[in-house]
Amino acid sequence: MSTTRIIRTSQQQMKLFFLCLSLLQCILATAQSDSQYHAYTSKIKQFSIPSRILYKHIDATGNGSIEFTNAKKQILRFRILNQKLQIQHGGVAYQLFYYTNNYLQRIESFDADGNLAGERESKNEAGIAFIIEKPNLYLKKKKLIDAAEGNIDLKDDTNEKIIRVELFDENNLPIREFQPTYISSKMYWNYNVRMYWP
Repeated sequence: MSTTRIIRTSQQQMKLFFLCLSLLQCILATAQSDSQYHAYTSKIKQFSIPSRILYKHIDATGNGSIEFTNAKKQILRFRILNQKLQIQHGGVAYQLFYYTNNYLQRIESFDADGNLAGERESKNEAGIAFIIEKPNLYLKKKKLIDAAEGNIDLKDDTNEKIIRVELFDENNLPIREFQPTYISSKMYWNYNVRMYWP
């Protein structure tokens, strides 16, 4: 093997080495960043671990949102502002979504310390449970909404009493109401795909 060929091979190996080193640094930086966000999830005792990142959009200045999920199909989400946990209206920092068979069952809101936190903008509820009282009818409506990817102006069907909600306070006690509260199929669909932030 000629000296020139040995030098070329050696240079290629060095380039490959530095490329691998650079890739490893990127992977480690991402893992470090992700582990930083995993630390936030430990505040919410109701959220089972281990968990993994489902969705993350954090820009270069450290602003954005992140969602974690786990084997129980829970989704915990929160926002980051300047690399710190962002506090929303009424002191809400986290939202925890509970799903069964891809249908939203419950949403709970928490403060930065992991305590249930009521949304003061509405009825001070810290938890909302969803009861689909007419599943076949909702399924028909859901197919229409899914087909339009949510971009549909569906007639408000609240009076059809398809989906009932129960509200819970910061102590996880029911908030008593004079009559049952129903929401529209479109509103439930929006909750189900996590379109709503406090």
